[in-house]
This record gives sequence, structure tokens and C-alpha cells, in this order.
Amino acid sequence: MPEPDSPQPEDDRQQEGRAENQQTTGAGEDAEVSPDSELAEALREKEQFKRLAQRAQADLVNYRRRIEAEQESSRLRNQQRIVLRFADVIDQLETALKSDTLKDTDASWLEGITAIQKNFANAIAAEGFERFASVGEDFDPRKHEALMSSPSTDHKPNTVIKELRPGYLQYNEVVRPAQVEIAIEPSVEPPSKSQGDPE
Repeated sequence: MPEPDSPQPEDDRQQEGRAENQQTTGAGEDAEVSPDSELAEALREKEQFKRLAQRAQADLVNYRRRIEAEQESSRLRNQQRIVLRFADVIDQLETALKSDTLKDTDASWLEGITAIQKNFANAIAAEGFERFASVGEDFDPRKHEALMSSPSTDHKPNTVIKELRPGYLQYNEVVRPAQVEIAIEPSVEPPSKSQGDPE
């Protein structure tokens, strides 16, 4: 009498099941991650990194430009501060040369002081500082600093009638406003009442 087929050992059946599962899983992985999708993902990441690099480079360029602009602005401010101190010296020399007390002074000494004053003026002009005239112009708060006002019938109101301290430009920008006196309209006083007039 033939013996019935002996049952397959448990270990063999487990191994066969695992092999089938591996084949099924491997086929699924191949279907999910294809070379084309990996390439597309790599290209997408490449574009992201490229955009990040471009943005970082643009930020660096803008930072350098901002630093250079700030340094240039600081250099100009320092230059203006120093040069305008010389402008004060020029003003003082000019005022001294106009003084009536110098009438009896030696002419050669006056010529020497005048030459020094002109040398100072030429030196700051060489640095781009230009003195501007104000008398006769309309008052401009960007260019003028009104220290005094006087009633005048000979000038329109807000006209500069006297320059107390000259102003300076650098590259067409006001670096020191002129201190001026301006004309104002004369006040019209009401006629005084005589004592006999009724209240």
C-alpha cells in the first residue's frame, strides 16, 4: 500500500513564501522607482540648488554694492567736514581783510594775507567745493539759512538782500547753506487817532 505523500516541512514552505514575496516586492519597487523618475528628481534638485546659488550670488553682489556705497558716503562726509573747516578760515580771512582797521597796515603784508586766502579758496575748489552767490535770489530753504529779516520797499518779500556767510556746493549738492538776510514786506501801521477824535 503506497504511503501517502509526507507533508512538506514547515521550513521549506516558509522559504518558498519568502521567495515569492521578494519577487513580488522587487517587481513593485522596480515599478515605483524607474530610472526616468530618478533622473527627473535629480534634475529638479539641480534646478533648486541652481536657484539657491543664483539668489545667494545676487545677495552677495547687493551686499557688496551697499557696503561700497556706505563707504563712499562716509568718505564724502569726512571730506566735507574737513573742507568746511577750511571754508570757515577763508570766511574769517575775508572778514579781516575787509576791516577798516587795516587801512594803515603795510601793503605787502596785506597782499600776503590776500594770497593765503586765495590759496585756501583754490584748494577747496580743487576738491569740488563751489561757492554760490545768494544776493538778489529768492530765499530757498535748501540753500539759505535766514538769520535776519528787514522791511524793504526796494525788494520783493523773501528776496536775499545780504549774505552774512557764503554757502558752498559740492557736485551741485548744498553742503553748507548760506546765512542770509531777507527782505520782508513793510508793515502798514494804522493812522494814529488824534485826541479830539471820538472813541
